[in-house]
Amino acid sequence: MYRMYGLYQGKFIFKVSNMCLYCKGDKKMNITLDDYTKDPQTGADRRLQYPLDWTPEVQANAIKLLKVINSFLTELGIEEATVSSGFRPLAINNKTLHAAKSSYHMSGLAVDLKDNNIQDLGKLIASRPDLLKKYNLWLEDLNHTHYWTHLDLGTRTDRPSRVFLP
Repeated sequence: MYRMYGLYQGKFIFKVSNMCLYCKGDKKMNITLDDYTKDPQTGADRRLQYPLDWTPEVQANAIKLLKVINSFLTELGIEEATVSSGFRPLAINNKTLHAAKSSYHMSGLAVDLKDNNIQDLGKLIASRPDLLKKYNLWLEDLNHTHYWTHLDLGTRTDRPSRVFLP
């Protein structure tokens, strides 16, 4: 999905499907709350399916997360990103393979973004620990993610790479 080809007039050039995007960095990313709460298999709104899990605190966390993620991706020069896993109610988290029992997805503090099989998006993000730190984001080690990139606002002991092992 994201294949960085280099710089053109100071802008990142990505190949997405059959078209090139000139990622100017001045266009705002806009991953919405609807994107974040959509069930990736059915398209259903998990806020409506699991209203007891979608608390005011989870909603506030999700809004905060999306503001941070959108700003972070814009600064990276990414114009488009697709959520592969956002809000995850307890019942869904318990059925999700390799999901942490206390996943930040359940509290609205984590998002997985679709990536390609060679993890171009994840590699680009990992190359910018300065921005991860600026936005207080953590990246899951790319050896533990396949076809997605995990970012969260979790609480951990700080380290220069801003990468964590699950």
